[in-house]
Amino acid sequence: MPEQYSILICDDHAILLEGLKVCLQRTPGVGNVLLCTTMHNAMQLLDSGGHVDLCIVDLDLPDGSGIALIEHVKRVLPEVRTMVYTSHEEIWNINAIMRSEADGVVFKSCGVEELQLAVTNIARGDNYFCKRFQQLVRHIEMHIPDSCGHLTTTEHNVLQQLARGLRANEIARILNVSVNTINTHKAHLLSKFNATNTTELIIKAFVKGMVEFKLGQ
Repeated sequence: MPEQYSILICDDHAILLEGLKVCLQRTPGVGNVLLCTTMHNAMQLLDSGGHVDLCIVDLDLPDGSGIALIEHVKRVLPEVRTMVYTSHEEIWNINAIMRSEADGVVFKSCGVEELQLAVTNIARGDNYFCKRFQQLVRHIEMHIPDSCGHLTTTEHNVLQQLARGLRANEIARILNVSVNTINTHKAHLLSKFNATNTTELIIKAFVKGMVEFKLGQ
């Protein structure tokens, strides 16, 4: 991540957007802050080559879902970090966020300092989930299968590296194995945790106390 990183915020509330822009421009490390009110405009900006390091997205957009925008970013521009910024705390939205592979979550009820802390951590490559999101996620623990507690040593090591935000090729170099081997272990982990992607896997592992990463205090 560059010393000055560019942020795109997508939210359909114009007053909120302007307030967020002012808030984030006071955050160390933040450079350009771009604003969009629709998913279509955000996709156009991203797909046209506009430089963005972090995309902050609300769940409710006038022309689609913030989850769909995050999935688009992950598919087309995987190097761009993503954060959900929403007021929705319903269990179905928590599940959707977990499955979206967003790099962090902050609720609109959180304070300015936590928002700035989240942006700083996510932009530099860490995960950040606010305290309230953690509390809601813990309610999902009952849906985590017992098989997640039976990991091999290598699976445990791979899980720890995934929680650090490393990709398969980076983990392969650290563990001195092939990328295919790492992908195989990752597939086993996803199965054991009944997870559909890495973000859901890491959150469930955190809920079980098996990994640590950047979270709200």
